[in-house]
Amino acid sequence: MLQSTKQIDLLGEAIRTDTMTPADWKLLHLMRGTWRIAFIELQATLRQRFGSHNYKVTGRLKNYRTIREKLIRTNLRLSQIRDIIGCRIVIPNSYEIQDSVVTEILALHLNGGYRIIDRRVLPNHGYRAVHIELRQDGLIFEVQVRTQLQDFWATTSEAFGELVGRGFRYGLGLELDQFSVHAKSLIQQIATGLDESSKKIGKVGYDHNLLALNEIAEIEQQLFVIKSLMSETDWSL
Repeated sequence: MLQSTKQIDLLGEAIRTDTMTPADWKLLHLMRGTWRIAFIELQATLRQRFGSHNYKVTGRLKNYRTIREKLIRTNLRLSQIRDIIGCRIVIPNSYEIQDSVVTEILALHLNGGYRIIDRRVLPNHGYRAVHIELRQDGLIFEVQVRTQLQDFWATTSEAFGELVGRGFRYGLGLELDQFSVHAKSLIQQIATGLDESSKKIGKVGYDHNLLALNEIAEIEQQLFVIKSLMSETDWSL
């Protein structure tokens, strides 16, 4: 049984303020059951359609902590969060393939509404991809379609966010109080490197000519250096 928008948003307020009652936890448990069934069906559909192409299809449900973080960070109500049920497809470095996959996903979703959020041209704090918001049977789903290069940047940025505060990924700045002067300097270098590589990804051509391949290789090398710096540095010094 689907809950009303009012019920969902009252639950969202309880989550945001961390004032959950036993009745709220029961409702959240029921809703997560509905979300899980929808998630399993969505992921299975995408894997069946795109698995034969060897595209990487993954997914997850937001949990209490990540839902609460988003409610606190944004002005959204719980009923408006589009990525509680989320899947991701990682494809080769080709805008043509990326556009084709988006079109195919929409063709699979004939009975519901949708919205395309293209972050290739207008990135979100450096993040680039195409997101598809799908609406069906009172539920909202999100499918992210990333090229391998966009995904490499995103996962590197996520790892950096775990180091300096998850708010970094949303433009909320760096949490540096616990770091030494030397560590702070390295962190600023990494942040600058991520910004530079995102801008390069926005300009790179995916024509598979020698110039494009060299540009992609250069960006990948920059991201490899950033990842190595994060993993090999003793941040307690």
